[in-house]
Amino acid sequence: MTKSDGSNLSSEQLDGLRTKLQGKVVVKGQSPEDEYRPLIERWNRLHVKEANVIVLPETEEDVSTTIKFVAEHNLDVSISCGRHTYSGPSSGYGLIIDLRQMRKVTVDAEKKIAIAQGGCLAGEVEHAAEAKGLRVVMGAINATGIGGITTGGGISNLSAQYGLVADNVVAARVALADGRILVASETENSDLFWGIRGGGSNFGIVTEFTFKLHDCPHEVYSGMLMFTPDKIDKVIGLLNTIHLDYVLKSNGKFAINGIFMMHGGILMPGFLAYYDGPEEEGKKFIQPLLDLGPLTPPSHMAMQPHTSTTDWEKISKLMTPGHDRICGVSTQIDWPISEEVFKNALEQYQAKIAKHPEALKASMLIVDLRDYTKIASIPVDATAYANRRTGMLFGVDFIWNDESLDKEMMLEARDYIEKVRGAVKESNKQRGLADTGSHVGATTLYALLTDGQEKLVSVFGGNLPRMKKLKAKYDPNLMWDKWYPVDPDFSN
Repeated sequence: MTKSDGSNLSSEQLDGLRTKLQGKVVVKGQSPEDEYRPLIERWNRLHVKEANVIVLPETEEDVSTTIKFVAEHNLDVSISCGRHTYSGPSSGYGLIIDLRQMRKVTVDAEKKIAIAQGGCLAGEVEHAAEAKGLRVVMGAINATGIGGITTGGGISNLSAQYGLVADNVVAARVALADGRILVASETENSDLFWGIRGGGSNFGIVTEFTFKLHDCPHEVYSGMLMFTPDKIDKVIGLLNTIHLDYVLKSNGKFAINGIFMMHGGILMPGFLAYYDGPEEEGKKFIQPLLDLGPLTPPSHMAMQPHTSTTDWEKISKLMTPGHDRICGVSTQIDWPISEEVFKNALEQYQAKIAKHPEALKASMLIVDLRDYTKIASIPVDATAYANRRTGMLFGVDFIWNDESLDKEMMLEARDYIEKVRGAVKESNKQRGLADTGSHVGATTLYALLTDGQEKLVSVFGGNLPRMKKLKAKYDPNLMWDKWYPVDPDFSN
């Protein structure tokens, strides 16, 4: 049966929902515009949709009541937390369950755990932990909602030491499609616990996470170093050296990403570096970059709290203002990296930008040189997250601001990443990562950095059959259908 977008809900039906909630119900065309509009805004404006109903629950019971309302009226539903996604699963035209009012964080320093409501932003949990001399594994920026990054996997500068965000979940409370609330852990509903660690929102809304915390005895050495365009070839020549001779020999403490940004129509290479230790040690790991002669002074690297390195307010100042329509695509290739293949990928990237140089001037290409050994050490079938292997995550953010370019830019982004995968497949020197077959580009991806159109097997790999069985158990009517939705398998 086709789902309703909620536009046919009567005032009596909506008022009936309101009377059962502590939270708020906001309705398009009825609620004040200055209240409604901010609720549909997203980090990625490519996916701003005018939802007919937005529910702002304040309690777990509110979430359960709203889910039952959704089921009763067969509504199209989306889950919103930090609203910071590439592919837009937090947006929809029907009813949105927006958890932004549920943001309580409790830290137990003795047990080294943090209990956080599902609407929290990553930074709120990070700061609460750091205030107690501890740290939590979250992602690259503190504006991300913990629901999406945790259930999607979650990669951090701390992951080489402690694993994915999902690997640091001790327990969760999950609101199912029938409104029930279940505890999920290794000892309670362990199949659901398996599914929410990498399976996204396929099985329900996580109303509360319990995270493992780690000691935080010191600040970290971090910053960005940029280089002039004439050093691109030398920068490319350093990629293997940095990863193999420095990152992999740092005991997980040195994390670094290469960033190629457009600046005034010119491609500028740079590195965002992070060392979990004192400055004198950190300088040894960035020495190859210092020897290359960065455009930015070494003082751009400095000791700072870990929370400062994920500060979105600070990071966003490096972005081109007004450019907030984003299509991200990615693949993964094996070490060592072929300079020939990488240079070709850069040339293809520049050719795409050249079609609309002004519109795409905020775009960037990112190469992840971090150590994935810890993540890959956990068996692929241990959690729903399937991308447990080493390799370089290669991603491109096509960023623009002209709505009329949306369709073209998304097609160009997909065409670009297919060309990169094709070049990997054809190369005799470069190997990609694949589940089966020849050395093609990755067929199991980091699903939080894609446009949402990848095949399910590309996201879940060999875990897909089990995902389908779990879908039949926990969401048989496909209520949760916004983030790589899996079809239920009812066979015995």
